[in-house]
Amino acid sequence: MNPDLQKLIALQDIDLKIAELHKQISEIPLKTGELEAKRQRAQSSYEAKDEAAKKLAERRRTLEGEVELARTRLARLKEQLMTVKTNKEYSAMLNEIKGAENQIRGEEDKILEVMEALETGDKELKLAEVAMREECAALQSDIDKVTAAAPALESELEQLQEEQAGVASQISRELMNQYRRIAGGRKGVALAEAKDELCSACHVRIRPQMYADLIRTEAILFCDSCSRILFYREPPKPESAQPSVE
Repeated sequence: MNPDLQKLIALQDIDLKIAELHKQISEIPLKTGELEAKRQRAQSSYEAKDEAAKKLAERRRTLEGEVELARTRLARLKEQLMTVKTNKEYSAMLNEIKGAENQIRGEEDKILEVMEALETGDKELKLAEVAMREECAALQSDIDKVTAAAPALESELEQLQEEQAGVASQISRELMNQYRRIAGGRKGVALAEAKDELCSACHVRIRPQMYADLIRTEAILFCDSCSRILFYREPPKPESAQPSVE
């Protein structure tokens, strides 16, 4: 294989690794942002349940206050009942007493419903708190891992950039310009392996004469379809059969 072509293949491998590292590094803020958003949603979901439980407890206190007021009113009505002088007043007072007693029973029924909901909700809230804390801890751990990976990725990128410069310096300016121009228009992939008479990048058949030249010569050839620089790898030689032991 043409020595310059070998250098270009090595350069493309480095360039693709560099591009992938740039992508990974650029995605770190996005990944940490997504993880942080999940953590906040988990915490907000628990806080909403906690707030609902507080409102339920406040509802119970309100109902208990209303029952106390109704009992005070009932006691006052019963005292007044002893002072009425006519049957009409007596009957009206009895109706008021009955209404106050019905109100108390109704409010007490509501209190029981709220207490049952509070008891069930308290158990669910405790489980939700445990689940929330576990989820938030796991998400924070993921955030820390993603953030901690940045220095290693940047160090690897710096090393590859040094290798990139070293390999590029060994390639002629004309060939490097061709390589960069093609790579710029082909998503960073300027070279393509010729295999089974096809360009491995665009999958278009290579002209028989060009394919033969790739195999037999060291010329720099370009795909007629995608304009990438073509290269041919010699197939591995079959291993010699081991003599059988009688």
